[in-house]
Amino acid sequence: MQLINRWVSLALLYLAGAALLAMVFLVVGNIIMRQVSSSFGGTTEVVGWLTAVVVALSLAYSQRVKAHVELDLLVAHLPLRLQAVMSLLVALGSCLFFTMVAWKLWEYGLNAMQRGTLSQTLRVAIYPFVYLVALGFSAFCLVLLGDFFDSLGKVVAQ
Repeated sequence: MQLINRWVSLALLYLAGAALLAMVFLVVGNIIMRQVSSSFGGTTEVVGWLTAVVVALSLAYSQRVKAHVELDLLVAHLPLRLQAVMSLLVALGSCLFFTMVAWKLWEYGLNAMQRGTLSQTLRVAIYPFVYLVALGFSAFCLVLLGDFFDSLGKVVAQ
């Protein structure tokens, strides 16, 4: 499972990097065009979509390499077995919660596709962006599931 998590999270991280690069080019191009003539319409809308995509697609990699802030001031003073149990419970709760988030995002994307929902400014279909965000959260859930099994192994080993 760790190998799958590694490859999926890395692939999505590269996709997030491409979205970030596109966002940079769009903003810089918009600034240059504003100085020369008129700016691009809908830049704010596209930057908003790309921001959501960048954040969602980078979640799995960030969780896999533990690039988040963890406050363990209290937990660090508990016995190792209790620390492992708490880690197990947090991984389980996080996995369940974000699985529901991913599920609802997939549903929302499907509904947006079926209804033909368009963005307000550019009148572009929004479901591809919703699907990308749902994909990012689904990969995040996969990593959280791996964390759960790692924690379960630690609880059983102690």
